[in-house]
Amino acid sequence: MRVRLLLILLLIISVESFHAQIGLPEDIKIGVKLPMKSEYLHEERSVWVSLPEGYEQSTKTTYPVIYVLDAENNFNYLSTVYQYLSKEPFGVLPQAILVAIANTDRTRDLTPTNTSKEMSFSGKKQVMFAGSGGNATFMKFIKDELFPAIEKKYRSNGYKVLVGHSFGGLAAINNLLSEPLFNAYIANDPSLWWDKELLIKKTETSKDDFKNIKFYLAQANNAEARNVKDDEHEIAIGKFKNLLEQQKLKNLQWKYGFYQSDDHGTVPLPGNNDGLRYIFRSYKWNFRDAMKNTALINQHYQEFSKDMNHTFKPTELFFKKIIDIAKERSSAESVKELEQLKKEYYP
Repeated sequence: MRVRLLLILLLIISVESFHAQIGLPEDIKIGVKLPMKSEYLHEERSVWVSLPEGYEQSTKTTYPVIYVLDAENNFNYLSTVYQYLSKEPFGVLPQAILVAIANTDRTRDLTPTNTSKEMSFSGKKQVMFAGSGGNATFMKFIKDELFPAIEKKYRSNGYKVLVGHSFGGLAAINNLLSEPLFNAYIANDPSLWWDKELLIKKTETSKDDFKNIKFYLAQANNAEARNVKDDEHEIAIGKFKNLLEQQKLKNLQWKYGFYQSDDHGTVPLPGNNDGLRYIFRSYKWNFRDAMKNTALINQHYQEFSKDMNHTFKPTELFFKKIIDIAKERSSAESVKELEQLKKEYYP
């Protein structure tokens, strides 16, 4: 009995010693899930939100919002990558709020028309996409319900980007051609074959002016992955790219990327990285020069705002971090000038 009690006591001491060495576990959080009732869609939706570093402490800073389709596939990696690339004051992207929309009926929400397609699986024919064609209603949900809810709850500066992949890329291009709700778009390997290349035809006849809208088109190397050349997916994207080169979408600022090492399933990661860098390309600068000449901060953000056709300001976190660096590396006069400029932006 005494031996058993001694063993139990030793076990307790060992466990307590182990906890003392490594500490108690603590969750690492990258975002929150918000339930949202939609009157347009007649259902509850889940919206996943990631806030930039310092959001809670920076009570006056406003941010662009990156809206992401297919939250289940894209939220975890994109929120982490974006936070890394926008880390103040070294970031190549501006700090932003990420809002990702989880699916309930993906085909319904992301396709512009109701059309079915008969496909063969293991020798058996099956009708696909019978419930398609609800994209117009889905975009009403985004415009009239999601936008107001996000702008009420979070500090948005009004600049919006839409990120989509496959059917999500189709939905992004459909909105661009129909009623642009966003300042910029990223379409990763979009399903432009949909409904006999409906959006290709719409692009061919477009008379609209897309001035001040930015667009990034990413294409995967599906021919190699599927061992199939020139299938309808690749043909449709090629036609759309040719129309962009012919400037069928007047004044649209666009760029194309082909990803030799990626197929349809993996292209969103490099496509979103390059697409966001393209959209915010004028944001990158050498902030270290500003510690010697604070006038460069105003100059940079004025030039960036002009390129984006939207007002952007340095964040409160930017000033906090650059002032801390200046205290270690620059003169007292530089620190004083930076602190004064911060008060001008954030009285």
